[in-house]
Amino acid sequence: MVALLLRRRISASSVSSTLVNDKVELCHLPWKLRLGSLFGYCSISRPAANIDFTDLTCPHTWYPSARRKKRNVYLHVGPTNSGKTYNALKRLESCSSGIYCGPLRLLAWEVAKRLNKAKVPCDLITGQERETVDGAQHKSVTVEMADVTSDYKCAVVDEIQMLGCKTRGFSFTRALLGLAADELHLCGDPAAVPLIEEILKVTGDTIKIQHYERLSPLVPLKVPLGSFSNIRTGDCIVTFSRQKIYNMKKEIESGEKHLCSVVYGSLPPVTRTRQATMFNDANSEFDVLVASDAIGMGLNLNISRIVFSTLQKFDGFEMRNLTVSEIKQIAGRAGRYGSKFPVGKVTCLDADDLPLLHSSLKSPSPIIEQAGLFPSFDLLYMYSCQHPKRGLYHILEHFADNSKLSAKYFIANCDKMLKVAAVLDELPMKLHDKYLFCIRYHLIVVFAFFFCQIHPSL
Repeated sequence: MVALLLRRRISASSVSSTLVNDKVELCHLPWKLRLGSLFGYCSISRPAANIDFTDLTCPHTWYPSARRKKRNVYLHVGPTNSGKTYNALKRLESCSSGIYCGPLRLLAWEVAKRLNKAKVPCDLITGQERETVDGAQHKSVTVEMADVTSDYKCAVVDEIQMLGCKTRGFSFTRALLGLAADELHLCGDPAAVPLIEEILKVTGDTIKIQHYERLSPLVPLKVPLGSFSNIRTGDCIVTFSRQKIYNMKKEIESGEKHLCSVVYGSLPPVTRTRQATMFNDANSEFDVLVASDAIGMGLNLNISRIVFSTLQKFDGFEMRNLTVSEIKQIAGRAGRYGSKFPVGKVTCLDADDLPLLHSSLKSPSPIIEQAGLFPSFDLLYMYSCQHPKRGLYHILEHFADNSKLSAKYFIANCDKMLKVAAVLDELPMKLHDKYLFCIRYHLIVVFAFFFCQIHPSL
């Protein structure tokens, strides 16, 4: 019952209604697979006992639909506020079919809204919602939900430099290698260019690089904010937890000079839009924004000055300094081109953070040397056929410990996936459903909600 209820909401069958069943022969596997779902669900007719399923050295062969195409890959690279994503989306809008893959559900929601407003019917698909539009040939999705079995005229992958992320990078690598599009537009930091060129040497794709410059100036201030009493209209205070966001909102509003809107990644899209609209409206009383680093991912906000409350964050594993790329991404949201603030400014709450801020803004982002990788469901499934008594936890653990990779890739950090898999192995769910949950491991919260609804006595 639990699995059935969940599949209705978030399984592969509910994610795409245009899945393709295509019988292909992968270059590095001597048998035929039948691929037919979002993550490549397969059945095999003759599993071979001598095959090393942990050999992940040729991930480009996992995506036969993409390999059958001669893709034209366009790299739009440059700083924030340079128009790179805008130009890629204009191309997506003009094509007869396409897909946008973003790092945040808020961005996917924003792009779907933009395309539908432009009379280009577009479905919205994230890990938490699915909104279909009659006649839609376009999709706007979070990158984990990208369908790599469908054909597109145009595909856009935003913030492509995230392929180097230790936890989510594999989803961007999957989109890079797997999207079967005539045109693939990649938007992001120039630091990703050498690695992408290296990865695509074996795909037969053609690559064109377009460099962009920032459209409005960004000025790092020499003086810290010091106190929230120095907040002014158009400021955005950046912090890294929801609790701190609301604590700072309360502190700023206690001065009775400003009202604060809030924006963070898990905020429902409708609420986020309402908050952003209030902040962007020059006639609104909500003239200050308190936000998480989600604003660094391209949300359209009229910010005059970015104020970092700290330059440290907990990344799920440890407390660390923000990277050069993260600082530049967030700081660059000040002074949006075409807004009422033609010059962006950036500073910190505390003077001790200013040296790191200034040095980061002057430095190029470090070149990304490796892309994240995670085994496809096909490989996990075939391994499970030869080890039917092993649950998903032990299968994932085996791949994490034994995978063979080329120098261009690293295996994704799957600590959180393993924790989720350990829970799911106790439940009567199919391997494919468990895999979906682990790929989108934060959906375990949704699962827990439904499970408690069905079993309130537990």
